[in-house]
Amino acid sequence: MVKLSTDRYHTMLIEFSVENFLSFRDKTSFSMVSSGAFREHRETHTIQADKKLNLLKTSVLYGNNASGKSNFLRAIQFMKNYVLNSFRNALSENKSFAQPDRSFALNTENQNKANSFEVSFIYKELKYRYGFELDGEKVISEHLYHNTTKETFLFKRNKQTIEINKSSFKEGLGKETEARENVLFVSLLATLNKEISSNIINWFKEVQLINGVNDFSHARYTIEKIKQESKFVTWVSYFLRDLEIANVSTIEEEFSMLDLFESNEKANQSLRSKMEEKKLKSDTIVTFHRKYDKDNLYLDLVPFQLEREESEGTKKLIYLLGPIYDSLKNGKVLFIDELDSRLHTLLTVRLIKLFHDYNINQSQLIFISHDTNIMDKEIFRRDQIWFVEKDQFGSSQLLTLGDFKSTHVRSTTSFNRNYLQGKYGSIPHLSFDEKMNDYLYE
Repeated sequence: MVKLSTDRYHTMLIEFSVENFLSFRDKTSFSMVSSGAFREHRETHTIQADKKLNLLKTSVLYGNNASGKSNFLRAIQFMKNYVLNSFRNALSENKSFAQPDRSFALNTENQNKANSFEVSFIYKELKYRYGFELDGEKVISEHLYHNTTKETFLFKRNKQTIEINKSSFKEGLGKETEARENVLFVSLLATLNKEISSNIINWFKEVQLINGVNDFSHARYTIEKIKQESKFVTWVSYFLRDLEIANVSTIEEEFSMLDLFESNEKANQSLRSKMEEKKLKSDTIVTFHRKYDKDNLYLDLVPFQLEREESEGTKKLIYLLGPIYDSLKNGKVLFIDELDSRLHTLLTVRLIKLFHDYNINQSQLIFISHDTNIMDKEIFRRDQIWFVEKDQFGSSQLLTLGDFKSTHVRSTTSFNRNYLQGKYGSIPHLSFDEKMNDYLYE
C-alpha cells in the first residue's frame, strides 16, 4: 500500500453525493474509500491517506446506455462550475448562465425539491466535507466541515442565515450578511483571499473532467503542452514507442475561414471571398515515423500530420496524454467519460496501469467504460468496479461490485462473464420477436 507523501499538496476525492439531479432522484453516493475486507492489489491500487483512511487510485463505472453514467459526471461538473462561478455570475448582467430545470423529471415530488451536492476530499493534508442545496439559482443550504483529529463544522447556512464556528472559521466572521441568495459563501470568501475558502475553490480547480468521445475539450491543452514542455514530449514519445511513433512535435498551419465550414459551397460569392481572404494560424501535432530503405535499414524520420494521417484511436490516445500527464505529475483527480472508446483494450489497460504502478503523487482516475474485457480481477479490485442502473421508475442508482454477496463475487470469480450474464444488472434488456418483422416490413 502506498503511503501519502508529505512533500506536496494532494488533491484527492473521498466521496461524492448527489440528490435530485437529472436521473438521480434519491441521494446517491460514490466513494473512493477502499474496503479493508478486500486484500487484492492492496499494495499497488490503494493509498494510505492516514491511519484510518485508505483510498483507491482508480475506479470504473459500467452500465447500460442511458443508465445515468454521464449524468454522474455532469453532477460533478455542475458542482464544480457552480462553486467556481457563482460569485462572478451573480455580478453579471447577462443572465445566460441561468440553468434549465435540473431536477429529476419523472416524479412530481421532485419538482419542488432542491438539488443537493456534497463532496468529501483531501487538500493540503486536511480532510474537508463541503456541500450545498439549490432551488433554481437560490442557495437553500450550505455547509463546510474539516477534520484534523475529529470532524468540526466551520459554517452552516440555512438560506441567508449563516452560523460561524468562531474559533475555527474566523475568516467568515463579519461576512455573514454579505452573501447574496445566489452566491455560495465559500465563493464570496475566496474572492476576499480567505485561506480556507480558497482551499475549497482550489480543490475544485484541480479536478479535471474530460469527454473521451470528443477530443475538442482537451486537444488544445495537449497541443500547447507539446509546444511548450520538452519533458512532456520526451514522456509522450517514450509512451508511444510501441506504436511505431518515434517522436511528436507541433507545426503552425495557415488556413482560411472556409476550412471551418463544411457546407461552405452554400455561401454566397461575396461571403466566400471574404472568408478566403481571412487567414488564420493554428498549431497542430505532427508524429514522426521511421523510414527504411529496401534492405530495411533506417534512413530518416517521416512526419505525419496527426489529424489527417493518423487513425482515430491514435489521435484520441495522444490528446488524452496531456491531461493524464498533468494528473500524474501534479496529483490531481481526473474524470474521463468513455475512456475506452476508439482504443484497443490493451491500450486502455496501459493507461490504467499508469495510475496503479507509476503514480507517486497519488492522483486518481475515475472513468466510464463499456469495455468488459477490462472488468478483470487482474486489473481491478472489487471495490473499484461500479455499476449505474435505473430502477423501474427511471431513477439512477450506484453500487459497487463489492456490494454483491460473496456467492456472486469471489477472488476467483470471472467478473466480466458474470456481468454479461446479468448477475450484476446494469446491462441492456432488449427483446425481439416476429412483431419486429411486422413493423419493419409492414
